[in-house]
Amino acid sequence: MGSSFRNPSFGSTSGALPLGVKWLLISNTAVFLVQFVLYHFAGVALNFLKLIPAQTVTGFVWQPVSYMFLHDVHGAMHLVWNMISLFFTGPMLELHWGTQRFLRYYLLCGVGAAFCVIVASFVVGAQGTATLGASGALFGILLAYGVLFPDVLFFGVIKAKWFVTIIGAINLIDGIASQNAGVSHVAHLGGMLVGYLLIRFGFEARGRSRTTADPIAWAQAQYKNWKLARARKKFEVYLKNNRTRH
Repeated sequence: MGSSFRNPSFGSTSGALPLGVKWLLISNTAVFLVQFVLYHFAGVALNFLKLIPAQTVTGFVWQPVSYMFLHDVHGAMHLVWNMISLFFTGPMLELHWGTQRFLRYYLLCGVGAAFCVIVASFVVGAQGTATLGASGALFGILLAYGVLFPDVLFFGVIKAKWFVTIIGAINLIDGIASQNAGVSHVAHLGGMLVGYLLIRFGFEARGRSRTTADPIAWAQAQYKNWKLARARKKFEVYLKNNRTRH
């Protein structure tokens, strides 16, 4: 049976999420909760933080960064899917590169995707369209995952390199044919393009971590930690029940 973690180069056997991924998960979720409350209870949409090309080029220079931490407040799935993607692809890259370089790569992919959106918006005349979400950065992460760990199995059945190729092709086809303005295919493809260029021109060579370990051990450690926590909880319940009877 294939393992979704099978790869000879990973970085930790502790089972804990690395700091950078943990910080991104917490910060994105926290910002979403603030967004949700402000929008639904005060009618505030925080449009000045979204990526709106017409505003960005007239002085809102923070938008290529701030848009990455915003998500659609009309439901939680936009955030949930992005955070699931980060949870499953981010740790191996961070443990391979180190936290500082991982976060730098993430931000560069997100900002690069934003500039692709800005250029495309002026080409097609959609400068007033808002883009938000971490997808651009996460597609860069996905690209790096497929390049650096090509034989890791996704869902136990498909190698990362083929999964990334399929996802990229789907976004390219949808970007050409779809009329769905709710998905920024340009940001997705832009994040992948920037990620590829970064790795192609030396980011990986400068950032390679010297620490390696078996990723299967990481998965086993996570399962072991979960079993220990579950057993501890059962034991505490057992002790509590015994005290109550006595």
